[in-house]
Amino acid sequence: MFALLIGVMWLMTSRGRKQQREAATFRSELEPGQEVMTGSGLFGTVVSVEGEVVTLEIAPGVTTRWLRPAIGKPPATAEPDVDVEDEDAVLEDPEAAAPEPGDDTTTR
Repeated sequence: MFALLIGVMWLMTSRGRKQQREAATFRSELEPGQEVMTGSGLFGTVVSVEGEVVTLEIAPGVTTRWLRPAIGKPPATAEPDVDVEDEDAVLEDPEAAAPEPGDDTTTR
């Protein structure tokens, strides 16, 4: 039982270290033109990197300065929309779907 607990703790810490290494590598390779997301969830495009200061363009002509450790990760890529069958389908008889006023539709 003790060995299982140690194994679980090791797995959890090794995953954390791996994520930290990946984040540090990402931040060390920042360059102008990259899309990023800050740790607080702000999206922007890297304009310049000067030492520990990263300048992001968050809207056309609007820039903000961030410390390199505040840059979280690249934004997640959007999944393609899933087609829904009969998206434009129209209910044939709209009155059939609505209960009559005063009509008790619950079963007892």
